[in-house]
Amino acid sequence: MQKGKGQSLLQGASILAAAMIIVKLIGAIFKIPLGNILDGDGMGYFSTAYSVFTMIFAFSTAGLPAAIAKMVAEQSVHDRYRDIRKIHSISVRLFFFMGLIGFILMVAFSWLYVKMADNQNAWLSVIAISPAIFFGCVMSAYRGYYEGLRNMTPTAVSQIVEVVAKLIFGLALSIIALKVGMAQFEAGGAVFGKVVANEAQARAAIMPVASAGAIFGVTLSTFVGTAFLLIRHKMRGDDITKEDLKYSPKPMRTRVLIVRLLKIAIPISLGSIVMNVAQLIDTLTIINRLGAGFAQNYTGMMAVFGENLKVGTTAAEAANFIFGSYSGYALSIFNLVPAFTGIFGKSALPNVTAAWEAKNMRSVKINIESVIRMTSLIAVPASFGIFFLANPILNLLYPAKHAEVAIASGVLSWQGLSLIFLGLTVPLFAVLQGLGRADLPPKFMLVGAALKFLVNWFTISTPALNVKGAALGTAACYVSILVLCLINLKKITGIPFHFIRLGLKPIAAGLLCGIAGKVCYDLLAKVMDGNLKTLIAIAAAGFVYLLMLLILRAISKDDVLMLPKGEKFAKLLAKYKLLG
Repeated sequence: MQKGKGQSLLQGASILAAAMIIVKLIGAIFKIPLGNILDGDGMGYFSTAYSVFTMIFAFSTAGLPAAIAKMVAEQSVHDRYRDIRKIHSISVRLFFFMGLIGFILMVAFSWLYVKMADNQNAWLSVIAISPAIFFGCVMSAYRGYYEGLRNMTPTAVSQIVEVVAKLIFGLALSIIALKVGMAQFEAGGAVFGKVVANEAQARAAIMPVASAGAIFGVTLSTFVGTAFLLIRHKMRGDDITKEDLKYSPKPMRTRVLIVRLLKIAIPISLGSIVMNVAQLIDTLTIINRLGAGFAQNYTGMMAVFGENLKVGTTAAEAANFIFGSYSGYALSIFNLVPAFTGIFGKSALPNVTAAWEAKNMRSVKINIESVIRMTSLIAVPASFGIFFLANPILNLLYPAKHAEVAIASGVLSWQGLSLIFLGLTVPLFAVLQGLGRADLPPKFMLVGAALKFLVNWFTISTPALNVKGAALGTAACYVSILVLCLINLKKITGIPFHFIRLGLKPIAAGLLCGIAGKVCYDLLAKVMDGNLKTLIAIAAAGFVYLLMLLILRAISKDDVLMLPKGEKFAKLLAKYKLLG
């Protein structure tokens, strides 16, 4: 394996970004019809199961690969190829057993989780997704190995394979459950063992099973992704040659590597759930606190939500429907942004680690500033765009779900402003891990989670705030985490980063972008109907944003040079004095 053969930060990020675009596009193709199949009730069950899964899955598929990638990158700097191979062998066996234990524990405590979430109808969905924990752990061993070698292609391709399988299996199984249930109702029998009197009751009986079918599609997709990586590794290998191994130093003892791997993996894995901890807290508090709000002031809560709820809806049914609207519709948009910004963290980890190990402080500074700048370029316009256009975007995606969109759009607009902070937090956790301070992200996360829980608990039961309290809790969570990250980043490296200067230009461009989109939409709404005006407004906002980036010279030469064929682009932009 040739030294320096691995991909640079932005080359790796470009590969992962291309894959992420495909993954999110296919994911939207999955989530949009799924939302129309399951409606607010079914999405409540789906989200209850999916939120605990995503946290554990992030632990295994984001945290564990990061730990392996860090160790592999460290050994790669010193040409210790025998250690690299040994790390891979150990991690596969170790994570196999960790995945098995995780699967067993999730099944064993599924009843307790749905009881805590006050959503017992979600139990079947939790059981259906449990095996995905096992496959996620096995996948992580292979993804992290290649990421540490600075080869992002296997991760990218496996993500695409996985999401295609999720689309096929998830939609197919949920549709089958819906058709079977309705056939049972039309035949005059019980629907999945429940006696029903009308179509509304039949759909209510079908939703837990349809949700479980959709989520079992996720489990099958993780199996397919794991199978792909195993086959690829068997056929293609890792580009480490016999010559590399021949001249490599004797590997460290197995026990030493296991202890070191776990020492790195546990804090990194805890830190990796930053994107999901807020969603889990929402799952454990929203239904509970909305239920308390309805119990304390039913009239006040119905005054807020009444027109979007079915006549005769009980407090428990209303709470699940509102939670399903928020988690299944608003969060499906909100979570797109940190998924993209996390790409820069994933690509930065081995590069920052290698630069830090080599004591190349110039490279450390360039990589960290690129992460902050490039993340801001994505998170800021998305944040303002969602703030100004939440309702039109949701209506574009879910035109038939008026009640769900009405509930989700208000909270999504509030939540949009949190994206700047969350978007930066995810990659900065990876940077801290690359600098050898994997212990810090879990500590910061605990601070943010505590604030999130407290804000949720005391605001959601209030009619004036209701589910919007979750958006306030999210903001409190990630603002505190980001501030702690930036303070400690400067303290650890001793490098005089200019954080405000790095983010000021994207914020100015992003704000103008959001305002342009809103103004364009409002003007078009006076002369045309339909969703075309939303697409035009988004396009106009994007054009204004790109124009402002060039005018403000928000992109640096270092950023462009790390892109494929970056030298040509850099010369072109420099010619017109458009580089910062």
